[in-house]
Amino acid sequence: MLLEDAKTILGQLQNAILLDQIEEVSEASRICPDCDEVRAIHDYRSRVLDTLFGRFQVKAPRIRRCACDAKSDDVLGGPLSPLAHFFPDRSTPELQRLQAELGARHSFREAARILETFLPCAKQVNTSVRNRLGKVSREICDSEQTEPVVPSATEEASALTVFLDGAHIRCRPEYQKRHLDVVVGKIESHDKCRRFGLVQQAVLSPASQLRQDLRALGWDHKQTVTVISDGEPALPNLVRVAVGGKVRHILDWWHISMRIQHVENAVAARISAGSG
Repeated sequence: MLLEDAKTILGQLQNAILLDQIEEVSEASRICPDCDEVRAIHDYRSRVLDTLFGRFQVKAPRIRRCACDAKSDDVLGGPLSPLAHFFPDRSTPELQRLQAELGARHSFREAARILETFLPCAKQVNTSVRNRLGKVSREICDSEQTEPVVPSATEEASALTVFLDGAHIRCRPEYQKRHLDVVVGKIESHDKCRRFGLVQQAVLSPASQLRQDLRALGWDHKQTVTVISDGEPALPNLVRVAVGGKVRHILDWWHISMRIQHVENAVAARISAGSG
C-alpha cells in the first residue's frame, strides 16, 4: 500500500469516527447536569475541525440552556456548543501536541513539512507551528508558576533578551571579493521589539552597532541582558563586549532538544547492545 493510499484510508476512517463521536457527545450534552432534564436543540452550525488525519467540516448542534440555569433576573444565557467545549481551538489535542513537539525539535518549516509528508492532515504552515509551540509553552509556564513573580528591590524591573544566530556567506568570485560573517537577531523587552543584522566586516563594529540597538530600547548598564543562541561562543561574547559586562546565556530550544536526542540515542543503543 502506498503512503497516499494510507492517507486516504485514514482520512475516511477519521471522518466516520469523528461524526459518530460528535453525535455521541451531543446526545450526552443534552442532559442537564442539574435537573437531568433533556434540553432542546437550538440549531445546527457548520464547524471546521482539524485533526491529525485531515480537516473536516461537520454540523454541530447548539443546545438551549435549561430553565434551571436562569440567572437572578430570570434571563437565560445563550445556547451551549458541546463541540466548542471539547475543542476550543477547533483542533484535536493529538494534532496540537505533535505540532508543539516537532516545532521544538526542528525548524518551524521543517516541522510543517514532516506533518504533511506522513499524515493526511490539512496544509501546515510555519506560522501555525510557531504559534502552537508558543501557546503550549505559555500554558506550561502558567501551570508551573505557583506564585506570582515579584521582582526584588535589587532586581531590575525590565530585563532585555537578545536572540542571536550567525551564518558564514561565501563570496561569489564573479563580483565579490571576500566572505561575510553575518549575525542576525532580535532584542525584546517587556513591551518593545527590535530586529537587527550585523556584518563583521562593516565599518562600524558589530558590538557598537548592537550597543546602539540596545540603547534604542532603553537599555542601561543596570539592566540584565539574557542571550539565547545556538551555543556558538562568539555570539554571547559579542553581547558581552556590547554591554561591557556579564550576560546570561541560554541555549535555544532546538539545540537543547538535539542534545537530549543524542542522549536518548546513546541510551537506546546501550540497551540494545546489552539485550543482544
